Amino acid sequence: MKRNLLAAKYSFFIMLLCSAVFVLNALLPFNINQWGIVPRSSGHLSGIVFAPFLHGSWQHLLSNFVPFVIFGGLIGLHNVKRFWVLFIVHIVSTGLLVWLFARGNSIHIGISGVIYAFWGYLIVYGLVRRKFMHILISLVTLFFYGGLVFGVLPTTPGVSFESHLLGALVGALSGYYFAKSETR
Repeated sequence: MKRNLLAAKYSFFIMLLCSAVFVLNALLPFNINQWGIVPRSSGHLSGIVFAPFLHGSWQHLLSNFVPFVIFGGLIGLHNVKRFWVLFIVHIVSTGLLVWLFARGNSIHIGISGVIYAFWGYLIVYGLVRRKFMHILISLVTLFFYGGLVFGVLPTTPGVSFESHLLGALVGALSGYYFAKSETR
């Protein structure tokens, strides 16, 4: 059982790292959020990797904390290696897509794109895999976090709906890929 909870523990520590970065940003004489993703700016390609660890406010950070730990823990029920693979793939692929397609003249920060990728993965993986436990996780994810679907719409100024939308698409594709590769 302890092995199954490792990904939740790692997810918690990743969010503690995000919290430490947020505090550091408050203490520094310059704003490190400038290292987020600036679409189509070659000088901000590093934002693809750094953006998930940057947050604009305590509310922004705290609203990401619990879903990231829960979704990371649920993915880790399969195995911890899957968690790390998806974490890295979702950071890079979602970040790259945001860099390519998001609104310009803006800085995209936060781990919510990865959260949406985890969300999309959990839903699609369970439905395609068709095993009781995976379907149950999909349904629980949909029931408790179905409201995330509204985050993919451009409804709130200053919120990167592109990160949410592209993350959900990346997650759905990775969920489909992993589920299909295991049924062969």
